[in-house]
Amino acid sequence: MTAAEPARVSAMGRIRAVTRRYPTIVDALGVVVLYVISAADPAGDEPRTRTAAVLLLLAADLAVLAARRKWPKWTLALTALGTVPALLLGADLEPFLIPVAIATYTVTVRTDRWTPRALAAPVASLAVLVGVILAAGPGLTQEGLGRLAVTGLAIAVAVAVRNRRAYLAAFEERAVRAEQTREEEARRRVVEERLHIARELHDVVAHHIAVINVQASAAAQLVGSRPEAAAEALEHVRRSSRAVLDELRGLLGVLRRPEDAEEPSTQPMPGVAQLPSLIEAFRSSGLELRCTFAGATQPLPSTVDLVVYRVVQEALTNAHRYGSGTARLSLSYTATSLVLEVVNPPAAEPRMRGSGLGLVGMKERTAVVGGTLGTGLGPDGRFHVRAVLPIQWGENS
Repeated sequence: MTAAEPARVSAMGRIRAVTRRYPTIVDALGVVVLYVISAADPAGDEPRTRTAAVLLLLAADLAVLAARRKWPKWTLALTALGTVPALLLGADLEPFLIPVAIATYTVTVRTDRWTPRALAAPVASLAVLVGVILAAGPGLTQEGLGRLAVTGLAIAVAVAVRNRRAYLAAFEERAVRAEQTREEEARRRVVEERLHIARELHDVVAHHIAVINVQASAAAQLVGSRPEAAAEALEHVRRSSRAVLDELRGLLGVLRRPEDAEEPSTQPMPGVAQLPSLIEAFRSSGLELRCTFAGATQPLPSTVDLVVYRVVQEALTNAHRYGSGTARLSLSYTATSLVLEVVNPPAAEPRMRGSGLGLVGMKERTAVVGGTLGTGLGPDGRFHVRAVLPIQWGENS
């Protein structure tokens, strides 16, 4: 783009804005210019082609064009009828065909559907024009066909402009719809990301805070009678608080990382491989936990692997927080699924009341990978958390 092109584009934009705002004034100025050109350029050799009556009739015929945007069909009818007195006065038809062509263009470009009602004015005007051309000479000679071609050219240009405008309008509408779709998709992803972050924060914090709460309560009871046991409980509090700080630091580091950063995380994704350390942490915090594993261990998709870890973590946290201090964890591999179950006797008087968000989070996680989860008291009076997760999730989807 040269230095002069931006100025030219800006000038064209200003011209379009003025035309849209003052269409009648712009058309009136165009009529004046067109009249000056037509009156100063006689088309014939005979003086009667530029008599006062002819010039007055031409001025009246062109003046009608000032209202072509407001009343396009009436403008076409009047300009077509203006050729009749021009023929009677013996004037050249060429100057009078120009307003007819302009009016024809206006009607065509503003008519989307050619209904019988919409065609009435153009057909009648065309009939008048053909009759005048036939009366002006011996039949449809080359000159007569050339005069009709002016109107045909106006129609062709108007159809092209109308199609172009329709295309641009449809393109703009698609662009607006696409932008709205992108905004809706962005909002949906933000909501999903918030839910994901909330679940991760709950899983990271809830377990360690539960351990800290239990051990701090035990230390408060044992500090006077058994200082060694109280010190051991406080050591568990220190380790749990350190662990939760490390996990929170890792999670916040991921959230702060720019989207285009490709630096891989050095922290392994929690999964079945990390269950032994999780189980040991619960046992160290005072939970009597019995574990059973059945079936041949199979590799899991990373998403399912994470869900297994989080469900076990949340279920054992609830058992430690609201249970009587004992729990049983079982994992069973089948050919197509992994079944995990956490069972614990509920405490007669729980130390705290839960919000239920942990159970909701477990159900959402299992549903995301196509699994199922059931929770509640069983016939044996113990609380059961049972999840069935697909082993091959995502491979055939």
